[in-house]
Amino acid sequence: MHQIEIAEALTKAPEVAKQFWWNNRHEVPNPVEPNIYYGLTRAPDPSLSWTYYLPSMRVMDLNDIPDGFTGDTFPTSLCAGFRYIGNHHYEEIDELRAEALYTAIDRLAQEHKGRYELLDSELFFEKIDTDAYDGKYCHI
Repeated sequence: MHQIEIAEALTKAPEVAKQFWWNNRHEVPNPVEPNIYYGLTRAPDPSLSWTYYLPSMRVMDLNDIPDGFTGDTFPTSLCAGFRYIGNHHYEEIDELRAEALYTAIDRLAQEHKGRYELLDSELFFEKIDTDAYDGKYCHI
């Protein structure tokens, strides 16, 4: 679990995500989806200048995660999925690409106000299927 300043989130979150994926994920026993990465962001209080970011994988039992790792759960709910397709590797999603993605999501929510409610002040997550990269396009 990482505490990240909101102003640094677009650069810092990808850094800790890559560090987890390449250096630490192999320590997680029996992942449910070994090739899928989840980044979970929680904002404990909207007045704070930081959030918690948890680079993660799905597991069946949080009791089996190694010492030094953090487990988290959140209630199921209906949600809208946004698919990003880029002509680059998923690790090349940089600050500009991420900002454009979040801007598009915010614009959609504003256009359909009342129909969709973004919970990004409380919780949001990204899901990356690393097997979905076909050598030319990433699908997130």
